[in-house]
Amino acid sequence: MMMMMLFLFAFGLFTEVGSKQAPVPKQNTYRVLAGDSWWGIAKKFKLTPSELALLNGRKESDALYQNELLRISGTGLTAEEVKAQKPKQKPFFPLPSIEKTERPYSDITHLPHKGIEYSHDKSGWVRSSLPGKVINIDYMDGYENYVILEHENGWYSVYANLERVQVTEGQVLSARERIGTLTKNRGLYFQVNQLKNPVNPTLFLQQGT
Repeated sequence: MMMMMLFLFAFGLFTEVGSKQAPVPKQNTYRVLAGDSWWGIAKKFKLTPSELALLNGRKESDALYQNELLRISGTGLTAEEVKAQKPKQKPFFPLPSIEKTERPYSDITHLPHKGIEYSHDKSGWVRSSLPGKVINIDYMDGYENYVILEHENGWYSVYANLERVQVTEGQVLSARERIGTLTKNRGLYFQVNQLKNPVNPTLFLQQGT
């Protein structure tokens, strides 16, 4: 368990918000002024409004508030970097049905969330997004049972909030193969890393061959 905890934190998986955080570098953030819009701020920093919203775990339709701090660059891989190192095949959605996002990926330094937590409306079980090898199965408070898969080209995926795990360590899975069942009251927590770099799962799932 201790060795796996070191692996998790080394790869940025399940990053928790600490009581003390390093100051956010000024060049990575922008403080919203009166009259600002997603479009106007994005244009200043050569981003699209959707990219800016995604960096902040938000939607373009969300209201902006004067003096709030927005991230204008992230610690994870950019969309261009993900495309350059894309998986060898198109990833599949990790659930048999498309679910709403309950808690999005966030690259904001003071409020990180390195994965996506989906709702639990239609899907009772979880499937592998890509072919891969099961390298760890364990339990962590707040994430229940979880499974980590290793894929080609340095990609890793994490599936948490599992009630029952239906794979074994060392097992090689095909894409869309069943991994386990979800707990009754929580949806899937899904995280993706490219080596040590956290990747927004939404960008990952958009990749194709």
